[in-house]
Amino acid sequence: MRAETEIEENYLQDLFGHVKAQILTELSYSPLTMDELSRLLNINKNAVKEHADSLEVKGYVISYFRHAQAGRPKKVIELSEKGLELFPKKYSILANLMLQEIKKQYGNEALNNILAGVAENMLKSYEVKGLDLEGSKRDKRLLQLKSFVDSLNRMGYSAKLEVDGDSMRIIRYNCIFYDLARENSGSICGTLGNQLVKKAIGDNFAITEKFSTGDKKCVVELKF
Repeated sequence: MRAETEIEENYLQDLFGHVKAQILTELSYSPLTMDELSRLLNINKNAVKEHADSLEVKGYVISYFRHAQAGRPKKVIELSEKGLELFPKKYSILANLMLQEIKKQYGNEALNNILAGVAENMLKSYEVKGLDLEGSKRDKRLLQLKSFVDSLNRMGYSAKLEVDGDSMRIIRYNCIFYDLARENSGSICGTLGNQLVKKAIGDNFAITEKFSTGDKKCVVELKF
């Protein structure tokens, strides 16, 4: 656990510098006043204010005044949603356990049906409709495929369409479920990944490279 904390602190220091990284780390435990941050970091309040104001301008923290039982209200600093996103989340662990439990209780077929539904909902969320590629002329087909690739990029796949004569390939340079796919290749690549493409463009494709087998990219070759 200590090693993970050190990695997080080093990552924040690379992004923000030592003092701002310390401020963000302390705020990840609880909101703090300027006085409290000053004591914890062993620096004066003016320096704390300068760094905190900079983080607030960039949207990583928010501030507000809290009334005390006695004396003047004190300014409190806390992480914003953007600031919270700086700290690692272990969603893949939960997702991995859920996949295993679904498969254990309901079987592989039920799991595949659920993942097919997830793929469909992902496409709906990004307003991707099934493409009419079979009866389309080449120029219209290309426009539809470029639109689909744009949708993949909005999902975070870092995709591009590669065209060489009649040969067309969709290349994804990022897998948004990478950690999950390493433990569940058949479910994530074999079902979810396939269904995501199939429900958008039909059956005429083959996945020739994929992250889960050690490749540096995922390649979908289109067949028309």
